Amino acid sequence: MTPSLKNILVLRLSSIGDIILTTPFLRVLKHRYPGCTVQFAVRREFSDLLRHNPHIDNLITIDTSEGGNALRGLNLALTRERFDAVFDLHNNFRTRVLRNGLSRQMHTIDKRAWRRLLLVTAHVNLYHTVVPVAERYIETGRDYGLRPDAGAPEIHFTEDVRGRARLRLRAAGWRTDVPLVGLCPGAKHYTKRWPSERWVDLARLLFARGYDIALFGNDADADTAQAVRAVDPSRVHDCTGRLSLLETAAAMTFCRALFTNDSGLMHMATAVGKPVVAIFGSTVREFGFYPYNTPAAVLEVDGLACRPCTHIGRADCPRRHLGCLRLITAGDAIEALEELMRDDEQPGTGSP
Repeated sequence: MTPSLKNILVLRLSSIGDIILTTPFLRVLKHRYPGCTVQFAVRREFSDLLRHNPHIDNLITIDTSEGGNALRGLNLALTRERFDAVFDLHNNFRTRVLRNGLSRQMHTIDKRAWRRLLLVTAHVNLYHTVVPVAERYIETGRDYGLRPDAGAPEIHFTEDVRGRARLRLRAAGWRTDVPLVGLCPGAKHYTKRWPSERWVDLARLLFARGYDIALFGNDADADTAQAVRAVDPSRVHDCTGRLSLLETAAAMTFCRALFTNDSGLMHMATAVGKPVVAIFGSTVREFGFYPYNTPAAVLEVDGLACRPCTHIGRADCPRRHLGCLRLITAGDAIEALEELMRDDEQPGTGSP
């Protein structure tokens, strides 16, 4: 007999991609238990990613800068809720403090940590099947009848947000009659960032095919953005550091496709339903963080003996050659885009 659920708590505090990948779990949960109350705890700086999600009844925001006392205080407040179940989709020190004693039904994500460790340290691959992280989240609810629904991740925003994003693109120089492709050159770690010169080469190839470029990211991506913009300032519309999270997602809807690293913006692009060309360096698909249930191409260097050297990224290349990224060319990326465009039934540029 399947247990009933009336009031549940979901924990995933960070970061952009990980939070976006929880949305298929939320969707299948609400489909299976449409009358249940879903409360979701997330760090304040990422809360907009879930602010308008129709499958969340109460969004609980956490300021982790306040330290352990804030976590313990929130845990004490949540003890009054009488949760039927807690789903910890993060399973780190902070969420263990938060979930302590909140329910007898505690379900945590299986991170496949020992397989991951063996693959990184000894290059022994015991991943018999590659299970996307979104489906690992759904696994936590298998006792409640939750199953993947073949849908993509979701991100929700208002028409006002989309209108602001459109105005910012126009202010950056975009003409709505020109097809637009988005570039997301950033990533937190060096070994996940395609070199700047590759983005410059890609810009030239895109211009030759009649596309304009929108650049997405934060202030840390300024140097690459400047290098790309220098190719043709009239055709590069730089939004790095100028948009909120939701405005970035909304601006992506005006793009025909997006090029990304293995980053949070890759998952954001999948969540707005756009074709994605994703460039993977020191990480591999086995870790589960690849474009989920959306038209996508993953570019990676197969057979490189030193890969993967990490599961999250590194500050430098231990072999000093960064071959996992340098061996991927702009021509490879364009070829992947053109194949996606051929397969895309309704390519479009988005409604201006």
